[in-house]
Amino acid sequence: MTNGKLLMGLPIAIDYWKLPRSDSKFKTFLYFLTHLHTDHTQGLTSTWTETIYTSSVNRDLAMSMLNVKPELIKPLEIGVSYTMTLPAEHGTNNETASKCMSVTLIDANHIKGSVMYLFEGSFGRVLYTGDFRWCEAMMSDPVLKDLSESKGLNLLYVDNTFEFIGNEFPTRENCMNQVLQILRNHPYHRIIFGCQTIGKEDVLLRAALERKEKVYVPETILSIYRILKMPCDHFTTEQADCALWFEKMHQISQFNLKKKNADIPTIAIKLTASGLLYKSQNFKDDELIFTVPYSNHSSASELAKFLDFLQPTTVERIISTHGNNSGGSSVIDSYVSKMKGAEMTDDASSDSTESSFFTGPAFKSQVPDYFCSAVSRIHSPDAIAVMETENTALSEDMDVEAPLGKFGRFSILNAIEKPLMASKPENLNVVTEEANELIASIVSDLDRFHEDGNEDYIYSDAFIEKLMALNMIYQPLTGITCSVDVSKKDTLI
Repeated sequence: MTNGKLLMGLPIAIDYWKLPRSDSKFKTFLYFLTHLHTDHTQGLTSTWTETIYTSSVNRDLAMSMLNVKPELIKPLEIGVSYTMTLPAEHGTNNETASKCMSVTLIDANHIKGSVMYLFEGSFGRVLYTGDFRWCEAMMSDPVLKDLSESKGLNLLYVDNTFEFIGNEFPTRENCMNQVLQILRNHPYHRIIFGCQTIGKEDVLLRAALERKEKVYVPETILSIYRILKMPCDHFTTEQADCALWFEKMHQISQFNLKKKNADIPTIAIKLTASGLLYKSQNFKDDELIFTVPYSNHSSASELAKFLDFLQPTTVERIISTHGNNSGGSSVIDSYVSKMKGAEMTDDASSDSTESSFFTGPAFKSQVPDYFCSAVSRIHSPDAIAVMETENTALSEDMDVEAPLGKFGRFSILNAIEKPLMASKPENLNVVTEEANELIASIVSDLDRFHEDGNEDYIYSDAFIEKLMALNMIYQPLTGITCSVDVSKKDTLI
């Protein structure tokens, strides 16, 4: 699964690693890379042959992690505008039909090296955020500030990972303090951090400074930290003597932790907002697992403020939502509706006393008070439209923070709550999609087991829950009843 795009009507490919088809409008594309999470690099390998434009950090990571040829990657400086020639269309002469544009990189505040792209030309001004997290400091960025003041952004491609109202979580600094408090409450425990390959290294560093000891990371991770210019004297590849460990998120389960506790008291901290529940401000902690919603994506209220700040004429989602079964409203849809309503109302920008949707009663009825107080009013005379998106999806790779799917987490308990959904024809596509995701995840676990013989992949709580959830999804279609007593799930392990 990939979260890349071909920009509408332009020969510009962002996180999209395919060559033009024979029937393509354009002979070639200009390729841009936002960051190195795997759902943005699928198809980018050592066999890639086209020029790539990206940040200097991404260049070094792509060479190290993906073995992309160095001569193909052209690093661009953040905040500098570069002039480029757009590839010509088929059937035209390059010399007479080529057009120029400018591209400017903006820090995306997602992970190290991640960038947004602003494209400007005869087509207007187009901003592609890639994955990003909005913060107040970004209002001072010269490029974004100019876009805001000029009200001249024609098209915004936006990271909509947590676009639904109720998807709220603390700032990264507040989450960092939560992690430090857990460490202080468990001074004699081994602490295992559930992390992404890139993106949570700052938390590990703060933990090392708090405990005044080194954090174990695999050699492959340490080599990445060296590229990121992390202070590597706080990390080590010697695991035996460490009480602070890096682990990939999928490796953490109650089953694995119980085995580790036979050796030394151990807890885990999962650094993710992926399990966010609609209208829930609490993240459930299991017996040995703490979840801290340290996120590198914008919350719903942050996304609303970003839209308010830039006031784009047209908005397109980078990630396809496939609808939302939680009952929540999207801040993008709300923004679009409000702007369309203002356009259809005579003198809406000057005479209307109606408040912004983000401060109105309909919005306040769906979210906590603190959300409404954080979102400023939106006023714009421009027409707004949401463009249709390609069918993209969030990766199940744990380098990605994924909001809940159609049945929530891969949990048998969630599947049981809606056992009749699959029996309704209108829901068949939704059920099929969820089942396919489960099957892909199960196959991935089996592949890992066959590759290294590690039984943890197939005896974990997560793997068994996937199997049970798949059974419950198909039960209404097959008539085969689940023979497992889910109240005694622990006896399966």
